[in-house]
Amino acid sequence: MIPVFLLLALLVMFSPVISADTVSTPVTAFDGDAPVVLMHGAVELASKSGDGTKIGSLSALAWDQDEGVLYALSDNAHLYQFEPVFEDGNLVAVNFLDRVRLRQTDGDKLKGNERDSEGMHLVNGHNGGKGDSELLIAFEKKPRIGRFSVEGRQIGEVELPTALTKIKNYSGANHALEAVTLHPEYGVMTLPQRPQDDGHYLYAAEGRKWPYAMTPLRGNEVVSLETMPGGDLLVMERLYDPGVFGGAIITLRRGVIDGDSLSLSTLAVLKSTDGWTLENFEGLSHHEDGRYFMVSDNNDKASRRTLLFYFSFK
Repeated sequence: MIPVFLLLALLVMFSPVISADTVSTPVTAFDGDAPVVLMHGAVELASKSGDGTKIGSLSALAWDQDEGVLYALSDNAHLYQFEPVFEDGNLVAVNFLDRVRLRQTDGDKLKGNERDSEGMHLVNGHNGGKGDSELLIAFEKKPRIGRFSVEGRQIGEVELPTALTKIKNYSGANHALEAVTLHPEYGVMTLPQRPQDDGHYLYAAEGRKWPYAMTPLRGNEVVSLETMPGGDLLVMERLYDPGVFGGAIITLRRGVIDGDSLSLSTLAVLKSTDGWTLENFEGLSHHEDGRYFMVSDNNDKASRRTLLFYFSFK
């Protein structure tokens, strides 16, 4: 017979670590077996952490495998650190770790249009080492991609084609850069939220570009870009207008580059009208083994929710 104290110790060792600063509540993403993706958990994040830190307006995600940290970026220059909690391969909770302000190289806070941080990708987060991670962060109203430490301090700038650096080249101040990733062959890549004056293109920072044909839905926008295992691209498009048709449409597409061409195929379409619990999803990050996190932006409104989905493709 196993002693009680040993049994309790084993339960502690092998139970999910849900801390006093757990900031999540389980939710149902789809009532029944999801028809287009495999769901491995879904939670709603609280509006505040245990110490009163505000949580919301999350526009981007980045998973750090080496540190076990899920970074989340708000669209007002705040960088969050979360710890996802898993049980039997499913996401069951999220713990709050920290929040910092993004700052310039001299330590000053980002102000005005410089604060519109929208896209993010982690560098050196899967190389087996600790302490060398950094973030690529895309800004929209003043279009640029900066290099930041995980403490939030800018450490460099990514040189971009001139077509991407002038806000006048976009269809609006809120339709510029929301998506960024690092590709093993083409380096830093970005894709504007909506077509520019001369068309819609996937860009590599070094200058190459590929025509991008967005799913033809009125109001549809590109909100996130991720590199899949193997080097293909994963693009998240979002149509969000709950006042018109009751919710959202999230389109997840695979992009394959072959020379000068970009071929696109639709992997999944999630619709509120089909029974999905959807919000204003904007952030996407690969976790491991073909599984992904996806987060919604509540636009700093108490009436909207911050949802975190954990899923894979069928």
